[in-house]
Order: sequence, then C-alpha cells, then structure tokens
Amino acid sequence: MNYIAFAIRNIRRHRKRSIVTIMTICLGFTALGVIGGIVNNIFSRLKEQAIIGEKLGHIVFAKEGFFKNGKISPEDYIWNEKELDGILDILRSDPDVALATPRLSLFGVASNGKSSTIFITEAIVPEDDKKLLKTPVDGRTTPLISVSLDNKNTNRSKVAIGSELSENLNLAKGQDLTLLTSTIDGIANAVDVAIDEVYNTGNPGTNDKFILSNFYMAQELYDTKGAERIIVTVKDQDKITTLQQELSDQLRTAGYAVVSKSWEESSMTYTKVKVMFGVIFRVLTIIITVIVLLTLLNTMQMSVAERTREIGTMRAIGLIKRKVITLFCLEGIVMGVIGCLIAVPILLGIATILKSLNVSFIPPVASTEVPINLILKPTSIVPVFVLFCIAALISSYLASRKIAKQKVVTSLMSIN
Repeated sequence: MNYIAFAIRNIRRHRKRSIVTIMTICLGFTALGVIGGIVNNIFSRLKEQAIIGEKLGHIVFAKEGFFKNGKISPEDYIWNEKELDGILDILRSDPDVALATPRLSLFGVASNGKSSTIFITEAIVPEDDKKLLKTPVDGRTTPLISVSLDNKNTNRSKVAIGSELSENLNLAKGQDLTLLTSTIDGIANAVDVAIDEVYNTGNPGTNDKFILSNFYMAQELYDTKGAERIIVTVKDQDKITTLQQELSDQLRTAGYAVVSKSWEESSMTYTKVKVMFGVIFRVLTIIITVIVLLTLLNTMQMSVAERTREIGTMRAIGLIKRKVITLFCLEGIVMGVIGCLIAVPILLGIATILKSLNVSFIPPVASTEVPINLILKPTSIVPVFVLFCIAALISSYLASRKIAKQKVVTSLMSIN
C-alpha cells in the first residue's frame, strides 16, 4: 500500500478541511518569514553600519593591551613609524587582504570661537577610506552612510563632522573649527580645520561629538609618525575568523606584540542589538507556532471526528492502529509541506513590494533611516519550514491517536 499516495488522495477528497489546514500553515509561515526577513535586514544594516559607518573594517589590529588600557594611557600603545611600516608590509602582502590602513583616534575640545564642546575624531587615510566604502556587505556595494574625505584634495585640514555637533556649535559646511588636544608627550596643541561635510553618523551616541579627519593631519596634531590601530578588510568575508588568527600569528612571529578584534567585537551596538532582536524573534516564533499548532489541532480533530467510520472501515479490513495513525501523520506532513511551499512565493512577492515602496524607519540605537526590506536566507527559512511540518505532524498524531484506538464496532457505528 502506497501510504503517501493514499494520504494525498485523502487530502484531495476532504478539500475544505485540507484548504483550511494548508492556509493556516501558509499564513503562519508567511508571518514568521516576514518577521525573520525584517530582522535579517536590520542585522545586515547594523553590520554595514559597523564595518563602513563606524569604519571598523573586518579586523582591527592594535598593540597588546590597547583594548584594555588604551583609553587610560593611549601614548603607550602607539606604534612608531618603523613598526607601523613593518606591520603594514606584512598585512598588505597577504593575498586574502583587500585593505590594510592605519588609524588614529583623538579626543579633546572643539570650539567655534564662542562656545566649545568635546569631540572625538577618527583619523583616516582618504585614499584607503574610499576603498573601504566599496566593501561589499551582504552583496551591497552602496552603503547608506558613504561619507569620506576628498582624497584628491591636498588640504589636510578638511574634516567631516556629525550633524548634531554642527547644530551644537552652530557651524555649517565651509566654516572653520578649532580642535584642541594633547600631543603624545602631553603638550597642548591646536589646529584650525575647515568643515568639508556635515553628515549623520548613524549613531546617536556619536553624532553630537564625532569628527572625521585626515590621518596625516592628526599625526601632526598628536606629534607622532605612528598609529594606534590598523584596520583590515578581507576579500572573502567567510574567512574573517581564520584570517584574523593567521595574520595575528604572522605578526607575532615577526616580533610584533599585537591583539586583534573582529568587527563584531569592536562594534558598540551590533552584538547587543542582535541579541535583543534575537530574543524578540524567538519569542514571536514560539507564540506563532503555538497558535498554528492549536489551530491545526482543532482542525485535524474535526477532520478525524468526521472520518470515524472511515477509520473503522480501514481497521475492519485489517489496517492496524499504528498504520492508521501513520496515514493521518503523513497527511499532516504533506499539508505542512504544501502550506510552506505556497508561502515561499508569497514571501518573495512581499519582499518585491516592500523594495518597490522604499519604506524606511529608524531602528533602535541608530539615527539614520533604514529601508524596510526582507532579506530571506535559507538559514532562517528552512528551520521555520521544518518547525511547521513538525507542528502539522504533532497535531495529526494527537488528533488521530484517540479515535484510532477505538473499538472497530464503535467506529463503524459512529454517526458523523
């Protein structure tokens, strides 16, 4: 006896009940698919914000102890010119490295001549930063935040500042700003810079104090020829962890005491937001799955009750209890698969509509709008597919078990 063919025939024979069951699975699958797609999109945009917006690249290298004590005594964790050149040569010689660029972070007081406020600056090499902006993130090569410094301009005093900092100091593009900080030896030093760009950093925690400056200008301001960090991007993002370890080993072998962090470890927000949304998504998955399971159980119980005499007939011609239950379980699995398969093109349609509408919102811990798109990944779709098929199987099993154990005579005498 071909149980799968028999199960499909029964599904077709009891069309109304089958359609209700299949649509229940389809709607539940679609709901979780939409939620999962939006969450994937948020994660992807946060990843972009970290790698490109925060300019972390894929891997950050620094002197040993920098991440623990660098804020307390930054002058102790600056590579000198010789060390910096040696490390950059090793990193840039690796065929898997797309970019290796030095960085300096400074902080101090920014003034417009009348009022002052604190600032933090990330000093970049403009030519390298242009390459960083082209780093693909989940297939995208056009980031939401793409502000950099003009690499064709020989004027190193040009800077880009956060939009809230611009408002606080009442400064606009083209105006001047004075930066006051301490050199590596602790001597006060200042420089006048020109605002070349005003932009939203994408992070409310930095938008009121952030300045993007030229690396070579920052070296002069800090009175050093070195750098405190080196940012690396890789050609194959699946190799980030492996390459991080390999490069660290190469540098240590060459005599450089280094530590490294991936972009996930360095980002101020990515890991925390990912954990938060992960919990929300799991809770919603449980709630929707339980609702679908209870709805399926109710539908299957009604379907089985209507087929009591049919079950009695199958038992009378020699079908054992286990086989009857197996038959109903197969019906549940087949309907589960059909419902999920119907939901897949619906999800693709919703994703296309959202992309064409270009709807956006501002997610938590961000200050720029993010497009509401669906990123549908097999890693999030397949588990939901399996989960709903299991839910259909459980509901079919629970619904059919009781009636399958009835006496044959009782089942045959049942009036539906």
